[in-house]
Amino acid sequence: METTKSFPEWEKVAEQLQLGLGYSGSTLERTRYTYQVFTQNYCSFEGGNTPEIVLKNGIEYVNKAYENKEISKDKLLRIRRLAFRLLQLIETGSISWKAAPVYGKKFGNRHNEALLSSFVNSEKKGGKHAESIIYRDENIIRQFILFIEENGWNVEDVDVQEMLDFLAYMKKRRPAGIKSVASALRHFYLYLVDEELVDPAILLAIKPWGLPHKKVYGILSKEEKKKLLEVIDDNSNTGKRDKAFIMLAMDCGLRSSDICHLKLNEIDWKTASVRIVQQKTQNGLSVPFSMDTGNALADYILNVRGKSELPYVFLKESYCDTAMTSSMLCMRLKKYLKKAGIEHPKSEKISMHTFRRSLGAALINSGEDLETVAQVLGHKDKEATKLYITISEKMLRSCPLDMPEFSEENGGVL
Repeated sequence: METTKSFPEWEKVAEQLQLGLGYSGSTLERTRYTYQVFTQNYCSFEGGNTPEIVLKNGIEYVNKAYENKEISKDKLLRIRRLAFRLLQLIETGSISWKAAPVYGKKFGNRHNEALLSSFVNSEKKGGKHAESIIYRDENIIRQFILFIEENGWNVEDVDVQEMLDFLAYMKKRRPAGIKSVASALRHFYLYLVDEELVDPAILLAIKPWGLPHKKVYGILSKEEKKKLLEVIDDNSNTGKRDKAFIMLAMDCGLRSSDICHLKLNEIDWKTASVRIVQQKTQNGLSVPFSMDTGNALADYILNVRGKSELPYVFLKESYCDTAMTSSMLCMRLKKYLKKAGIEHPKSEKISMHTFRRSLGAALINSGEDLETVAQVLGHKDKEATKLYITISEKMLRSCPLDMPEFSEENGGVL
């Protein structure tokens, strides 16, 4: 396929990738290859099309190539990611971290999607919920939209029976997450009620499904934490990095999203603490770490991390200009749990968040009050912290009432 000078030149693209995304020289070289493959093989200016149309057509050609098994999924995603950034450059004059649409993702009709978009924008402006909750709600509501559109419904036309059918359908698919489903629908329909688009009576169909799902939270003992650290090879680069973020999680109880977004300038070496704005709540948090954790962090930063232009502490080993993700942290943790022979019942989900629960339970067992534990964990209020009492063995043992004594002789109470 022919290309012309109307297409963004690589030099301009590379400049914007450096300015907007902080790409290093090695990443620019890899991206340049992707740029050449895309522009030479999938983009054509035949027929006098504008650059925007050429790019959109090129993206469709790439999608078809993948569907015809001509390219791998990895190559598809790399080309699509770059293509949408090129489109962003043409439309706005710059490149940002805005994500490309997920390949194969289904959407509702224009009317329902417009209402969903208005709801999401309203939630972001209102600041009532964390960004992660808004993102969760958006995905659940889109599933709801696709479900009702199979019967030709729009969101304002849904009746109680249709709502109950969807909730029953989701309870079979994800019984542990039915509370989240009901919560998302409630947020959405409260917005529609406020906009006077639906009858408030529809909320009655959602209310009975809002009962909390009983979860069993697992925690790691001191012995298990010790075994976990012992199996990490801290003589290797990967081991130094993994030991640093795991020890940080143990000491500070940070969420995985906060560990991934932790920046170099958020580590206060003088006070041996991290000072961050939490990703979930957007609240500030300052929490100390131990000398051992500080040494592990310093060892990784000084000897392994390298001179990446990104501000984040923890980077992927193979791409030193890419921050680690929450899923990658969990994947690394599972590897070490298996290596250490640490097993828990399937009902006790062990993940990066387990370190946070373990810290909360340990603080309560040590006699700390709820307000102090809430401050350490960065909770907005003490109600969230009360959940940690349920996983504190010491606190649970203090709860049962005295049992009356029984006599075998009279078979009754003494």
